[in-house]
Amino acid sequence: MVYNTGFYDKEIDRLNITISRELAETNINNLISYFKDEKELTTNFFNEKEKLHLKDVKGLINKTLALFYIILILLIILIASNYKNLKKPFILSGSITILIILLFYLINFENFFNNTFHKVLFNNDLYLLDPAKDNLINLFPYEFFQDFAYKLFINSFITSLILITIGFILKRKNLFNIFPVKSK
Repeated sequence: MVYNTGFYDKEIDRLNITISRELAETNINNLISYFKDEKELTTNFFNEKEKLHLKDVKGLINKTLALFYIILILLIILIASNYKNLKKPFILSGSITILIILLFYLINFENFFNNTFHKVLFNNDLYLLDPAKDNLINLFPYEFFQDFAYKLFINSFITSLILITIGFILKRKNLFNIFPVKSK
């Protein structure tokens, strides 16, 4: 989602961002390239405080991606080594993810985002931005992050439903017929 330019385009239209579309797109594309390690921030659009915060955000994105790839490798190993017994892990992991999403739905997102999220993930107050002098908060207002989280939760919810469905299908029928499972 961080690299999904289509999401950003829709958000620019939906949120009526006061920055011109051309300037917004240029700086979003520059920011995405920066997050992908393709180039440094090549703009004066962001001030030094914002650039320092974006450096922290980039570090967080890199840590998240590293964690994602580690989990993906472990998942592939689990599937390869334990393909006969995936029904319970699929159902359980999908169900737990849906429960976590529902818990997030019940909390006050604005309070969580403005307080807990930033205090846990950042060890400074660079995220405290002023719309009167900081372009970052104008380009990405609170509603952007609310929409981002909503889209992320929807994608996770759908993925979890798919895992649960696969788990139940595996429970009813052995789809790996090339590796027959003996019934007990």
